[in-house]
Amino acid sequence: MSKQFYRFRSLKSLFEFEELEKQEIYFASPTELNDPMEGFRDLVFNGDKIVWKNFFRHYLLCLEHVSSLFIISGEEHHSITENDIPIFRGFDEFPTPMYKELFEKISKEFFILCGDFIDKISIRTTAIRRDELSLYLNVIHMIAVELIEKNYVEKKFIEQRKTPYRLDNKMFNELSKMIDVVEQMINEKDHHDKIDVLFFIQRAIQNDILLNRNVNDNIILKTPNRKFLLIDFVDKYLNNIEKLMYPEWYTACFMTECINSSVWGHYGDNHKGICLIFEADKKNRISFDENTSGLEFKAMEYKEIFEEIDFFKSIGSLSIDKLISTWYMNENKVVSDIYNGFSDNQDKWRNNYWDKFYKSILTKTKDWKYEKEYRLILSSGLNQEMKKESRLLKYSFTSLKGIVFGIRTSMEDKLKIIKIIEQRCKENNRKDFEFYQAHYCHLNKNIQHRKMSFIKFDNDVGK
Repeated sequence: MSKQFYRFRSLKSLFEFEELEKQEIYFASPTELNDPMEGFRDLVFNGDKIVWKNFFRHYLLCLEHVSSLFIISGEEHHSITENDIPIFRGFDEFPTPMYKELFEKISKEFFILCGDFIDKISIRTTAIRRDELSLYLNVIHMIAVELIEKNYVEKKFIEQRKTPYRLDNKMFNELSKMIDVVEQMINEKDHHDKIDVLFFIQRAIQNDILLNRNVNDNIILKTPNRKFLLIDFVDKYLNNIEKLMYPEWYTACFMTECINSSVWGHYGDNHKGICLIFEADKKNRISFDENTSGLEFKAMEYKEIFEEIDFFKSIGSLSIDKLISTWYMNENKVVSDIYNGFSDNQDKWRNNYWDKFYKSILTKTKDWKYEKEYRLILSSGLNQEMKKESRLLKYSFTSLKGIVFGIRTSMEDKLKIIKIIEQRCKENNRKDFEFYQAHYCHLNKNIQHRKMSFIKFDNDVGK
């Protein structure tokens, strides 16, 4: 038996965006949805020396690019954003041999400073979470910035500054001790509380320092590009490298019922909107003009925890050649064991990869369980954001079985909607469209809907 799914719509969606006339479903990006945890991935980093060194080398590559962009553009000619971080660039993709030579010199000097730290982090027996890695990078960051600036001075790209550069490995030695402390805490009972407090304090100190600087210096308004380079870069970089893992995704939300008054209030325009009734085929799909195989309705899961995803084992948005040369191979052409695990059983890796992808976008906290949500998922295979117009898909009109009017839907709006559907039925030679009216049911103590059997279209349907 075919299953029905309900999609709440506001009057704005119906009349301003003409969703009924155009038979369109809009697929929203995660940032357009109302849950700030949408698409959250509990990211961990667990790798050998090869992938860890390549991680910091990639961070340095992206930082150098943004640093050079800041020198060229200053504050006047270009507003630097996270889109300027070249996360898809490889270590051989430089415009000139001289540029590559400059980066290799910066990289060599950086790893002379942090070599022992890389060794320490690569033999950690427990995975490193994003917050912990953010702490390390934020401490390292100013050293890396100054190292890049020193090399720019040597190349006469910029003038020598008056204050001396602080390029020593003392800070890396302290971070190495920190790695041991965190690992010891992880191995202790009830470690999560201690670690959460540790990183909460770290973030609070950072935020207080930033707030104090903004109050005194107004750095955000005066020098936003400098702020991006010195303060924002680490978090923007860590956010952006998730694009190396999975494709961009977009979703259209549905529910298995329309009886919850709160849901009607949130998504049904305070009960003034409507609820569309879609019917899936036997494979739980509906078809679209742009997708002949259709898209499958997928159920949301509501959990207290999110499944961990290992970054180094989930880089799926690069070609095999670039994946190896940028992440899984060192300067001596030795390949990481992580790649060997991938190449030994690619089918297993691929199944696990897509399983984690869908779990990450089909999981919400238990606070949302009352919605009983299903989703259609649209993803991009081009490592690029899809424009809004390409995320409007036209569905088959046969999939739309009926409409439920909200308790507060006005008579005028009902008539407009009925006229639109009447025209769509004529164009599609249909007589079986059904309208329902929502009402509060005292027996069930929820919102029910009854069929409006008196609505009849003209007999010339299809002529």
